[in-house]
Amino acid sequence: FDFDQTLSCTHVFYALSGRGTRGVSVPPPYTVSEEGQLCRIEELNKWTFKQDGGLSQAMFGGRKRVIEVQETLQSLQTSGVELIICTKGLVGTINKILDDLDMARYFSDVYGRTADAYGQAPYDKTVALPDHLRHFLGRPEQDRWRSKRNLVSELMAERGLHKEQAVLVEDDPEEIKSAKDVCLTVFVKEAAGLQTEHLTELKNLALHGYVSPAPASRAEAPARPENRGCTIL
Repeated sequence: FDFDQTLSCTHVFYALSGRGTRGVSVPPPYTVSEEGQLCRIEELNKWTFKQDGGLSQAMFGGRKRVIEVQETLQSLQTSGVELIICTKGLVGTINKILDDLDMARYFSDVYGRTADAYGQAPYDKTVALPDHLRHFLGRPEQDRWRSKRNLVSELMAERGLHKEQAVLVEDDPEEIKSAKDVCLTVFVKEAAGLQTEHLTELKNLALHGYVSPAPASRAEAPARPENRGCTIL
């Protein structure tokens, strides 16, 4: 899965960095670093978005949609699908939001940018990350990729998957175009988060045979997580 405007309804990185985005607006100060965004989310959860159930819930379109997304992720995982996030956003930010929404347990990994990949805003230079947030920070290996198409190809090769056994879920038409010869795709055209029709399509792909089981023989494919017949990124 892409994250911003695919899993989330609002572009989280743009909102926190003050770049402007449709959907939920975030007041200054703005932040572009991993540690800065983690600190800012904590602040916004306690004050500005407290009545909304926290920033994370607001970015996902409210409690009703959070529950709908949770139920879909649970259904996909139960049917043996491995779920992975691939984003140009910051890994720590995504980890924190997933944790806030009790969704982290559904994803085997998050690939994105880490640390100061986008530099530092003035706010970022003044904050100190509390110890209780450090475990959300991304690892170097999560940032060692340059194109989603190539990352998808690598992950599929590691798992011995064929084109029909992996799905890229994405709101960027260029990413969809680039990946079409590598895997199946689900295009979130409105760039406003997965809607009911998209979630239904994903469940159909996983549950009704559109995504084939991965090779069962260890001689045919490298070892991969048990009971996962396909992968959605």
